[in-house]
Order: sequence, then C-alpha cells, then structure tokens
Amino acid sequence: MSKYDFSRISKLIRRYHNLQINRERKNDDTKVSRKNIYKELLIKDSDTAQLIILKILFFWISNGNIERITNSVLAPPIHWSIKPGSSIPQLVVIYRIKGNNKTGNYSFHIPHYNGARKPIFPTYVKGKEMTTLILKDGSSMVINASSEAEGERVINQARRYISSKFLTTDIRHSKNNLVKRNEMVPVRADYFPNGQEDVEPLWRHYF
Repeated sequence: MSKYDFSRISKLIRRYHNLQINRERKNDDTKVSRKNIYKELLIKDSDTAQLIILKILFFWISNGNIERITNSVLAPPIHWSIKPGSSIPQLVVIYRIKGNNKTGNYSFHIPHYNGARKPIFPTYVKGKEMTTLILKDGSSMVINASSEAEGERVINQARRYISSKFLTTDIRHSKNNLVKRNEMVPVRADYFPNGQEDVEPLWRHYF
C-alpha cells in the first residue's frame, strides 16, 4: 500500500470510527467512566496503522459494541406485510430468560413508537398463548405469554408507547405450541425511527 493510499483510507476510517465514538459519548445512558475511555479511543491524525487497529478492536470488542452487530441480526426491525411499509418507526425490546445473562434473546416489537427515551417494560411469563394487538394501519404488536390474561397485561402496558392515532381495541388470541414457558426479563430497547431503513438504532436503552 502506498503512502497516499494509507493516508486516504486512514482518513476515512478515522472519520467513521470517531463518529461512532462521539455518538456513544453523547448518549445519556453512557457512564462517565466509559465516556472517558471512549475519549482515549478517538483516532488521531498521527496514529500509526497498528494503533488505529488496536483502538478499533478495543472499541468494538472490549467495550461490548460487537454485540450491536450480533444482535442486529438477532433482533432487527420487522416488516408488516398487510398495509404498512418497512419505514414504520418502532422499538425493539429484547427479553431474556431470567437468570440467563448472555444468550436467548427474544424480541418484542412496538410499531409506531412514540419516542419515549427511557421506556419501562414489565417482566412476564412466556408461553404458548399468543396475544396480538392489531393497529389501524394493519401493523401489530405480538406477545407469546403463559395465558391470555398475561398476554393482555403485557400488551396493555406496552400500548401506552404507541402513537394514539393508530391504537385500537382489536386484541386477538391464538396458540403457538412451539413456545416454551419461561420467565422473561427486559434487557434493552433499540429505537429505529425509520424501521427497516435504519442500519442501526438511533438510541439504545438498557433496563
């Protein structure tokens, strides 16, 4: 690689990498100690190729940002095929089995999310009873719970975050016998203001 090529590529990498770091530093949920670490990871004009690589690796692995790549595959925004398109704003809430802190992500999608920055979602018991709230534009909010009452409890708590102009009282019940019964706890929430058009969430809230 020529000196010109290295200068051009390193400039592009620096711009993108520092943009990601500054976004994390401005996040209200980021602790002060972590913000100070992020500051040290900003790429400078004078950094060597080895130092650039080390900073990128530290940022994406040691600080947990690699999870964003993994979980973007596990829990992306979904598309409703009845009427609405792929650009519906939505919140993706990630649940995990109680006591399991690393794996078993289960996503709960809230269409037409009203944008509340620090939402509150309940723990619940997952099971074969599927409860679905159908909205005015054909999009829906679905939860698999241990009973119809448990499903409606979660739906009714989550519906307060949906834009009022899309709300209905159309709640339907069905069964999904493949779903196992487990106690679920919320882990984080990712907000996608443009639905599937967003590569990554605008913001992330940890519970």
